[in-house]
Amino acid sequence: MDQAYALLAAAGSGTRLGFAKPKAFVELGGRTLLERALDGLAASEAISHTIVLVSAEMREEAEDLINAEANRAAWAGMGVSVALGGGERMDSVFAGLEELINRQVPEDAVVAVHDAARCLTPPSMIRRVVDSARHGITHSLYSGSIPVVPVVDTIKVVEQATSGPADGEILLEQTPAREHLRAAQTPQVFALGELIEANQQYLRTVEISSAHASRMGGTQPLQAATDDASLMELAGKRVTAVEGDLLAMKITTALDYRIAQMLLDEQTEEE
Repeated sequence: MDQAYALLAAAGSGTRLGFAKPKAFVELGGRTLLERALDGLAASEAISHTIVLVSAEMREEAEDLINAEANRAAWAGMGVSVALGGGERMDSVFAGLEELINRQVPEDAVVAVHDAARCLTPPSMIRRVVDSARHGITHSLYSGSIPVVPVVDTIKVVEQATSGPADGEILLEQTPAREHLRAAQTPQVFALGELIEANQQYLRTVEISSAHASRMGGTQPLQAATDDASLMELAGKRVTAVEGDLLAMKITTALDYRIAQMLLDEQTEEE
């Protein structure tokens, strides 16, 4: 379990960002989000090999970036390869897990699932999550670790009314206690074999749910897995949380991009 692998999701279209190309290939301060994400993973010195998961249309461009002489030098301590992702993030991650299986990576290896859109994630945070996961897995305390940050907004649980005078209105249901809420970030780090098992279990559940759709109610209710930790939770596996970092923000919208640019400018000035 000494080696840690990373799956870097970079297959999304990123239409909300407002650029004409997938967001992983959008430049921020002269380097693409993909390159910056790989910079962070390599600088953490916690990852031995990263598999970049891209769409078929962007595979050649991704390989050109990875094979650039300057990048090979920058990531010299970490191997990097490219594989095809899927239409949804979960599909991309599963494709990456299959790639690790094909490479005969031991199931007790540590795997970090990361997003190219979180390209400013500090290397120290990456190392912190990997170290935490490795400790928990080694001592059979838990199956992985994820970084989280406190939620500063008041969160509301809502439901849309479907009948009566308020039909179509969004109604407030409850307000969860903010001190118990955290926003999840990446990389999320787990034991490879257990993450594979959680993915396979979820896919079987989806198939069963779809196969038992009813005329009256449509498909059976199925709890959504919105990140990799969700899959682990649904599989009954214990996951711990460690301190994240606000710099590990996800660049999704044009506003996120502008904020990331300002943060990068500040870092450059400090250097």
